[in-house]
Amino acid sequence: MVLLMTIATAFCGGSWSSITLVFLASAAGQATVGWTNDVHDAEADRAAGRDTKPTVSGDVRPDDLRVPILVSATLTIPLSFMAAGWIGGAAHLAAVASALVYNFFLARTVWSWVPYAVSFALMPVFIAQASSPSLWSTLPVTLLSVLVGITAHLLNAIPDIDIDRETGWGGLAVSLGQRRSMALAAVLVVVGVVCLGVLINDLLTG
Repeated sequence: MVLLMTIATAFCGGSWSSITLVFLASAAGQATVGWTNDVHDAEADRAAGRDTKPTVSGDVRPDDLRVPILVSATLTIPLSFMAAGWIGGAAHLAAVASALVYNFFLARTVWSWVPYAVSFALMPVFIAQASSPSLWSTLPVTLLSVLVGITAHLLNAIPDIDIDRETGWGGLAVSLGQRRSMALAAVLVVVGVVCLGVLINDLLTG
């Protein structure tokens, strides 16, 4: 996500300073989201045998991440506003807050897709405003971003459906099952390709 937002800012014509600030703000935000997820899910991940996670393998203790989380969360606020102004900065902070809602409240429910939709919908606003205060995200771009977010969530969750079900966890993919989750992901990909085609056509004819 960090590289995606950085490259997108460059593609939209952002200056070197804005590109750098987007990289730093998104890195701080993603670190906050990732580390809080590791801390919050440490016991559950251990029970599920997710040995690749540092908090499960013993490489990092959950308590060791509390100070880094505080630092990264604190840095995310000024860096977001410095990168994209008040509107774009607020959009990025709202996207990070939505991801935290996923970590703490919705990850194991049928509504697990909602934070992905919200965060990915806000991402183009952050990128556009970081590139230029006069640049705004269009509806097709926002819709495509939302589709990418929900699809990514499903594809990331599908391999863990059996493990999540055994441990009593929820989530959209667990609720749907593997076959219906794959079908939904396929539909979302098709709709996303259509949106991408509209965007490309607008660029070529605009």
